[in-house]
Amino acid sequence: MLTKSTWQTDKKLFTLLLITLSVSFIFPEYIAPLFVFFLYIYFIIHFKKTGRNAKLGDLGKVFFAYTCYMVISGIWSNTHILSSLIGLLWMGCFLGYLMVANAVNTEEKLKNAFTAINISAGITGAIGIAEFVTYNLTKHTKWFNFIVANPLYYKFNDKIFDLFSFDVVNNVYPSRATSTFDNPLILATFLVMAAPFGIFGMIYFKEKVHRAISTICLLLTLGGLLCTESRGAYIAVALSVLMLLISNKKVFKKLIPFIIILAIALPAILFIRFKNSPPGDLFVSNQSRMNIWKAGFKIFTEHPIFGLGAGTENIHQIIISRLHVDRAHTHNLFLQIAAEGGIIGLAFAIAIIVVLIKNLKKLFKNEDSILKAYAFTYISAFVGFITMSVFEHTLQTPKEMMMFLFLLGFTEATVRLADNTVQLADDEKEEKEEITV
Repeated sequence: MLTKSTWQTDKKLFTLLLITLSVSFIFPEYIAPLFVFFLYIYFIIHFKKTGRNAKLGDLGKVFFAYTCYMVISGIWSNTHILSSLIGLLWMGCFLGYLMVANAVNTEEKLKNAFTAINISAGITGAIGIAEFVTYNLTKHTKWFNFIVANPLYYKFNDKIFDLFSFDVVNNVYPSRATSTFDNPLILATFLVMAAPFGIFGMIYFKEKVHRAISTICLLLTLGGLLCTESRGAYIAVALSVLMLLISNKKVFKKLIPFIIILAIALPAILFIRFKNSPPGDLFVSNQSRMNIWKAGFKIFTEHPIFGLGAGTENIHQIIISRLHVDRAHTHNLFLQIAAEGGIIGLAFAIAIIVVLIKNLKKLFKNEDSILKAYAFTYISAFVGFITMSVFEHTLQTPKEMMMFLFLLGFTEATVRLADNTVQLADDEKEEKEEITV
């Protein structure tokens, strides 16, 4: 692994990347991607000035090919323009992967980037907790009467969405935390992917202050996750944490207090949801999802090769006409990919998974124990994401796409550090040579 670097040449670029990682998720869905788009312009100019080219890597090549396919799917889609725009949005969010994979080129930068993700998750988790607590105190007590807006940007979103030529779902979820996201499941997806970053920082960061920040952010992340009242998210975070528990004894000892807290909090939160929900609501929700899954599979069998085209609108209209329920997607990422992209789309998804597994194997084979710790962190995040994906279309919004692609970027950056194939700035090269000599 590379040792600590001063990285003065890349300081401005990396500072802007840290701001993007820590701040962009706090903004609404239609603003967050702008951080990535604008930063990419500076990133590509800076890299060319310093004699470097942004490398895609095998993972990036496969994913970029998939985004191109999504853009092309607008040709046979019933919503030509919207499908092409969705594909272009994926391409735009893909730039986040490209920047993380290339700009995070030392271990110091990698740990700072982890801290940025932790801060972002901690802030959004804290807002979600405030929404949940103020709602329940206002509803169940006489001495408290103040509710944090849920979602936080609901009224602002309402005005913005009115400007669009197509309908955008903008619901209120007063009893379930959504924070700066549009619904509880989207927030839960983000926090499930982010939680392993907090666990890594709490255990493996050397600086006491950084471990403290990670611990506080992890508590807020898990608290916000609990307040989404998402049963799928609870299963996802349990499996995610389980992956880290088996990594080594040190992790097990550190996580025991958090496991005890979760074991106490989970039944309490589920009881509160049951109490706040109409009679039979949870059963209706489960049955509705089963019916939507059946409809999603039928859509795939009717359009098996190319699918309906990128985006949820085609599927949305079919679900409305067949089931008479206003659900925008199949509530399952894999069914969604199959329905949108057909067998070709599924083939791309499988190729991405294969390359990802190949990259993670490289980290496990390395003798450096910290690299194995990174590998377990990424596996934990992906296990949580995949579990959530069974119950939800987890890549339906820009911020979900951004977090997923940042995660892929972290994986690629760490593999390059392990393989010693990173592109260093001149001052970083000189410092490395001094250490080697």
